[in-house]
Amino acid sequence: MIILSVASLLCLYYVKPNILSRINIPIDKNSLYFIFTLILIINIALVGARLGDPSQINWKFFSLINRILAGFALIAAFSYFLKDPPKILSRYRLILIFLIAIFIRIFSILSAPNPTIDVFYVLRDGPKEILESRNPYELEYLSPYGVYNPTIIFVYGALTPVLFLPSNIIFNDPRFTLVFFEVLSALLLYKLAQKVKAPRNLISLVLLIFLFHPLFPFMTEQSWIEPVIFTFVLLAIYFYFLKPKSLLPGLALGAALSIKIVYILPFLVLLKKVNVVYKNYAAIILTPLVIALPFLMINSSSFIQRTIFDSGAVQSYPRLTDASLNISAVILKYTKLAIPTLVTAIIGIIFSAFVLLKGQKSIRMAPIGSFLVLFVLFMFGPYVLLNYFAFLGNLLLISLVLILGNSHSQKPRKNINSINVNVD
Repeated sequence: MIILSVASLLCLYYVKPNILSRINIPIDKNSLYFIFTLILIINIALVGARLGDPSQINWKFFSLINRILAGFALIAAFSYFLKDPPKILSRYRLILIFLIAIFIRIFSILSAPNPTIDVFYVLRDGPKEILESRNPYELEYLSPYGVYNPTIIFVYGALTPVLFLPSNIIFNDPRFTLVFFEVLSALLLYKLAQKVKAPRNLISLVLLIFLFHPLFPFMTEQSWIEPVIFTFVLLAIYFYFLKPKSLLPGLALGAALSIKIVYILPFLVLLKKVNVVYKNYAAIILTPLVIALPFLMINSSSFIQRTIFDSGAVQSYPRLTDASLNISAVILKYTKLAIPTLVTAIIGIIFSAFVLLKGQKSIRMAPIGSFLVLFVLFMFGPYVLLNYFAFLGNLLLISLVLILGNSHSQKPRKNINSINVNVD
C-alpha cells in the first residue's frame, strides 16, 4: 500500500504539477539542504544497521570493517548540519564519504565470494564461454542455489558478456563491474548537475544519497545488473544536453536494451518525452540488433529463447510469488491465477499512451514519465524485486537533479506561476 500510494502521488504530480502549490512545502535552498542532509543520514544509518549476514563466508571480518566505515560516513554526514564545520572537513567530506561508499561495496563483495544467488554464476560463467570459443547462450549446468531456476543459463543481452568479461578475467568475479558502473553513474550525475547549473551544495548531497541506497551492499553482493543499465540511461540524458540533435541518446538507450530488452517501452517513452530527433528511434532499435548479430547468426533460436523467454521478460510460468512486491504476485497468491504476458503488455501500452499525452513536455519530467511506465509494467509483470525499485528510485534522482537546475539557475519572479515552477 505504501508503494502504490507513493506511485499514485507521483502520477498525480506528473499530470498536474501545480497540485504541490496547495501544500506548504519550503522551496528555498536552505530548507532543501536540511531535508537532503536528513535523508542522507538516515540512508547511511540504515546501511550500517543491515551490514553483516551469517550466510556470508567472511562476514565477521569485512562486516566489522564496513560498520566502522559507515560510522565514519555518518559522522561526516552530520557535519552538513553545521553552519561552520572545520575547513578540512568541509573541503574533503564529499570525497571521504564517496570513497567510503566505494570501499563498502568492495568489502561487501569480499565478504561473500560465493553469494547464494544464481545471478552471480550467470554473470561469472556466461562471459567466460567466449574465451573458450563457445556460445554463452548454450551455457547450462545445475544451479547450486536454484529456487525458481534449476539450472544456470545465460539470459542477458549480447552486450553483457563484453561488459563483464574484464572483471571476470581479472578477479574471477563479475561484481567489480557493477562497482565501476556505479562510480561512473555518480560522476555522470555530477556532470549532469553541472550542465544544468544545479546548486553545488545540494547536488553533493544528492550524489551521496544515490551512492548510499539503504541496501546497496546487499544489492552489490547479489550481483544485480541494474546499476549498469542505469549508467546508460544517465548517458542518454547527459548526451541530450551535450548534443541534443545527435544520435547519442538513442545509442545509449539501445546499449541498455542490449542488456535487458524488457526496458524497451519505458525507454521509448523517455525518448519521446525528451523530444529527441527521430533518428534516435532507429538507433534504439537497431543498436541491440547490431550487437546481437553474431549470436543471432550462430544460433538465433537459442539467443531469442534465453534473452526474452528465459529471462522473465515474458512470463511462461509463475515466478517468485512470495518474494515479489507487485500486484501480480498478490493476485497469484490469493487466486492462483497468473496474469498473462499479453495482458501486461496491453496495460503497459495503454498507460504509455497516457503518459505521452499527459504531463509537461519538459526534459525534467521525462524520467518521471519513464518511471511511471516502468512501475506499471513491474506491478503487473511476472515479478519485481529490490533491484528494480532501486532503479526506479534512481530515475527520480535524475529528475531531481534536472528540477534543481531548472528552478535555481534562474532568478525567481514574483508571480504564482514561477512559484509553482520552483515547487516543482
